[in-house]
Amino acid sequence: MNGFSKACLVIIVLLLAIIALHPMVKPQAALAANHYQYLVVTTPNASSGLIQQELDKRVAEGWELAAAGYSEEPHGLSGFALIFRKETR
Repeated sequence: MNGFSKACLVIIVLLLAIIALHPMVKPQAALAANHYQYLVVTTPNASSGLIQQELDKRVAEGWELAAAGYSEEPHGLSGFALIFRKETR
């Protein structure tokens, strides 16, 4: 290796070290996590009427729909789970 190659490698190593160490020297501010309260509601079957009633009831109480899921159970039964969340401060 000649001197030019060694100098280039040293410069590359120094620049990579600066990039790697920069977050430790000057860390970014972290945002505080919001705290949520969760509620899981299951309906015995996946009828749209029951699901809509639960949605209306919980939204009126200040809950926000976070997720919904359908599950098929043995003997031809099906269930629907609604997961609500409400921010607590």
